[in-house]
This record gives sequence, C-alpha cells and structure tokens, in this order.
Amino acid sequence: MGFLENFEKGLERIVNGAFSKTFKSELQPVEIASAIRAEMDSKASILSRDRILAPNTFSVSLATPDFKRMATLGDSLINELTELTTRHAVKQGFQFGAALAIKLIEDQTLNMGQVTVRSTSQNTKVEWMPTLDVAGKRFLLNKAHTSVGRDASADIQIDDNGLSRKHFEIIWDGKSAAVRDLRSTNGTTVNGKKIDEVAIADSTLIQAGRSDFTFRVIARTISE
Repeated sequence: MGFLENFEKGLERIVNGAFSKTFKSELQPVEIASAIRAEMDSKASILSRDRILAPNTFSVSLATPDFKRMATLGDSLINELTELTTRHAVKQGFQFGAALAIKLIEDQTLNMGQVTVRSTSQNTKVEWMPTLDVAGKRFLLNKAHTSVGRDASADIQIDDNGLSRKHFEIIWDGKSAAVRDLRSTNGTTVNGKKIDEVAIADSTLIQAGRSDFTFRVIARTISE
C-alpha cells in the first residue's frame, strides 16, 4: 500500500485557474495530491454526455524548503501522485488526451506550506475510439460494423463454445454505437436484458455465450 493510499479529499479552492492554499503545518504529500485533484476537477471539459476530457500535465510549485523535503522521497512520490491522480480520473469518468505527467517545481516566491498547481492539456488532436474489452484483452473497433463470434470469419474471434459463429456486432457511426444480435443461438444480453438491437454507451456490459464484454469509448491522440 502506498504512503498516499488513504489520503482524504483535499480543499478545492481555485484562484484564477490555479489551486493555492497555505497550510499551517509542514506541507504533506497528501495535500499535494488533494491540490492536483482539485485542479483536475476544475479544468475537466465536458465534450459530450459520456465523455469528459481532463488536463494531463500538472506543474506543482512548492516553496524551497518544501521542494527540498519532497525531493528526498525521489521517484516514489511522483509515482504515487500519478497513480492516485489516475484513480481519481477513472472514478470521475475523466479521460486524458495524452499521457499523464506530474512535475514538481521550486518557487522561491512561495512561503513554506504553500502549493500552487497549474495544469495544461497537450496541444494534440484527439479522436474518440470505440473498444471492446473481454477476458483481459482490448479490441479496437475500427469498422462501421464489427462482428464478434467463435468462428474465424468474425472480425473478433473469441474462444467460447457458447458463442455462435457470428454472434453479435457493434455498429459505430463515429459518434454513437449500437449492438445487434446476429440471430445467435443463445441470444445477446445488454446490461442484463436480452436484445435484438439497442444503442449502447461507454461502459455498457454485453453478455454473450459464456463471455462478458465491456464496450468503451477512449480518447486517442492523433499525430499531426
């Protein structure tokens, strides 16, 4: 268990786009984590009902005494902060447009106990990509119609004798998705209900044969 595992929710006061708070005692790692969380929450952008894009780069400014003290923790501090920030993003349903990066900066103008967090999003173009997760594997759905079944003729072949040769398909038009049963023997279930065809959103559970599938829509950066 990491040394930040049980940190409590931090203060969430935002001033001109940056989190700033002076603590009465020595600055603690949990307070840095809380500051990053607050900054992320304030800067997340709602792109659609199911998609929220969060900033991926965080610059954490610390007073010289605090910076030197945190530096003694080495990479373990950054690793813990990165893990906790990622967990918070997942819990909130946030997605990153690029890899998460956290950097500590020494700021001689700050008083001891003061922390300021500023965030940015990399200037990259983002596209939303549908995926299907099953048995620890993730499949990109890069076609308008993607069939799933046990036979090699299916776009996604799954080793499951409970599946029909082509059991169901995912339909994607670039913005929205649907799942359609392909006259399978045992039927297709979406969120606990048998379907013929139904619209689906991020995190929808699809059950077919003996397998559980999770439909997701993820952010993917595009090289320009």
